[in-house]
Amino acid sequence: MQNTGERLSPELVDRLTEPFQRGTARIRTDQTGVGLGLAIVKSIVRAHGGTLSLIAPDAGGLRVEVQLPFLSGG
Repeated sequence: MQNTGERLSPELVDRLTEPFQRGTARIRTDQTGVGLGLAIVKSIVRAHGGTLSLIAPDAGGLRVEVQLPFLSGG
């Protein structure tokens, strides 16, 4: 998944999976959030043996990649 937005520093991207961290100030004030989303995603992905990658493209925004191991049912 990828979104658009301002360019994010590597230091900020490294902190985005910590609880209560948000990337930038809110543009819309009618949306709430406390910065737990990516921390929860990281926890779930790790619990299933996967990896979470956050990439800040040079053009701005953030790309989030989740990789989970393939588990056969047999």
